[in-house]
Amino acid sequence: MKVFNKSTNTLNTRVFGVLIALTLTFAIFGFLEPVFLSSDILLEIGVQSTIIALVALGLTFVIITGGIDISVGAIVGLTAVLCATNLQSWGTALTIIMAFVISSLLGLFNGVMSAVFNLQSFVVTLATLNLFRGIAFVYTQGRPIYNLDSGFRDFFSADLGPIPKPVIFLIGATITAYLILNKSRLGLHLKAIGTNMDAARRSGVKVRRVQIAGFVLCGAFCGLGTLMFISRIGAAEPISGTGFELQAIAAVVVGGTSLMGGRGSIVGTTLGAILLGSITVGLTLLNVNAFVQLVITGLIVLGAVLTDRFTSKPKGDLK
Repeated sequence: MKVFNKSTNTLNTRVFGVLIALTLTFAIFGFLEPVFLSSDILLEIGVQSTIIALVALGLTFVIITGGIDISVGAIVGLTAVLCATNLQSWGTALTIIMAFVISSLLGLFNGVMSAVFNLQSFVVTLATLNLFRGIAFVYTQGRPIYNLDSGFRDFFSADLGPIPKPVIFLIGATITAYLILNKSRLGLHLKAIGTNMDAARRSGVKVRRVQIAGFVLCGAFCGLGTLMFISRIGAAEPISGTGFELQAIAAVVVGGTSLMGGRGSIVGTTLGAILLGSITVGLTLLNVNAFVQLVITGLIVLGAVLTDRFTSKPKGDLK
């Protein structure tokens, strides 16, 4: 119980830290560039952060078990071209369903390869990153798909009153992910595996089944992120989603989820994505070179990893 309470307190501290960092970010950029605090920019930050936040929410379910999925960007890319190519014949409703089916099946494949064959998830998803991306190129012959149906795009990208729909979808996805992780047996088992897999197995947890479920959830959230992505830009191509894996991992880690597993925050993940998105928008408004932005983002992630390292180990292990 003491270990559990310590882990919970540490997690709450990390999430509180993200809130402080977010507040400072808004204060600094608001001072340097007052337009940063305008309603239009704030809503734009929410919209821009949504896609990565959705992918990161799904990735949280894998990382909390002590695993990793670096194929999430390729899942987005393959799902995007399959849905965009068939949108006209499938229609909006079926395309939405198929996005979840396709991405969940890709997540299932990752989960089965990792859990059933007892392979390192990093190695498996490194392979499927190339596999899924390659299939996307073969399927499209490297050609992009343009001019997606406006009705489909409006369903995800239009405004609902003064609020952009992507922001509403992100709030709904965050609530759903929170309930799964913190209010369901599956969520409890996911955290138990990340904390101590052997103890979880001895307690009756179906470890392989739960690990696979984590990857399937990751794929499903990638599916929603894909729908947001192609509706926002109105196109899809084989390279869609490139780099999403690094941005999503960054959001998860910055948000307080431990790369060692067992501890994670859904709210923290969403806040982490918004923090990184805010920094990107702020630096862009200040005309900071894109390469410098990468350096700054990398330093932020490195700081988050070091923080995770020093808050996840007993004092005696920090040598």
